[in-house]
Amino acid sequence: MKKESVWLLIAGAAAGIGVLFVAFVYVPAVAGECRETYPEYAALYWPGLASAWAIAGLFLLGLWEYFRVCFRIGRDRSFCMENVKSLRRITAYMAAMAGLFLMAIFAPGLLFRLAIGPAWLMLLLCAMASAALALLAYGLSRLLRRAVEIKEENDLTV
Repeated sequence: MKKESVWLLIAGAAAGIGVLFVAFVYVPAVAGECRETYPEYAALYWPGLASAWAIAGLFLLGLWEYFRVCFRIGRDRSFCMENVKSLRRITAYMAAMAGLFLMAIFAPGLLFRLAIGPAWLMLLLCAMASAALALLAYGLSRLLRRAVEIKEENDLTV
């Protein structure tokens, strides 16, 4: 396995551990405190946790595809259609995450007439980052698809 792919895998594992901590430790703790402090919004507790867990699940699915790409890079199979498909799936997961972040912003506001505050602004930044990652993964999948086509043409002529 190439040294670069090992570092990519380590970075991905660190990101995955961070997301698991946030989704299953930090968010439930903060949501529990909010439920006790603001009992009138207690109905948001379980939907909020469910959306946080769904977002974490989508992130982990995208991370799984990222790991698959890293392993292929480590085996010197960078330019293959499997990587194109993995990048397309990452695009879909990140776009779905952006949608869930936006839903987490606007649904409570519409249902409970909550004012948009700092937490919602942070969710908006996360939605924008997810959308940017989706666009980046889509662009890379298009670029990689073309590179695979050129590689296949060159392999046939040699």
